[in-house]
Amino acid sequence: MFDAFRSFFLGVFWLHMLSYSVPLALRLRKQPLAAVVLMMGAIAVFEPYANVGAVGAWLSSVCLLGHVFELSSTHRYTFPAIAALLYCMLLGPAFHHLWIYAGSGNANFFYAITLVWNLALLIILTDTLYAVLRDEWEAERPEGVGKEIKQI
Repeated sequence: MFDAFRSFFLGVFWLHMLSYSVPLALRLRKQPLAAVVLMMGAIAVFEPYANVGAVGAWLSSVCLLGHVFELSSTHRYTFPAIAALLYCMLLGPAFHHLWIYAGSGNANFFYAITLVWNLALLIILTDTLYAVLRDEWEAERPEGVGKEIKQI
């Protein structure tokens, strides 16, 4: 139906990913490993179809940034995100079965569970970004180690 606009949409999607990579590379130029891991997370979140392989590669590479998670204050929303991922891993196949094989569900069930999946991944991504930026802030300002940051 929209074959004439295929190249336009592909260009827009690639520009969308470029809009994340340039600011991450500029802001985290002192921590290139963190920039790569966070970009892997952005790619895993914004994939058009939910993919456990890309998420597994990203979450296993988050372990490379283990030093930024030493403070308990950097684990702000870890439990809700992990709970949502487990929720999706259990209900995703069930909703797919209801939609494709049983015929009693519709595509909205499966679409909703992929939205929850991406929301959980986005929460983990923002927590990781917060931990990296908090680690950088504490390295530059040793007097602020362990203190809360007040948002204005």
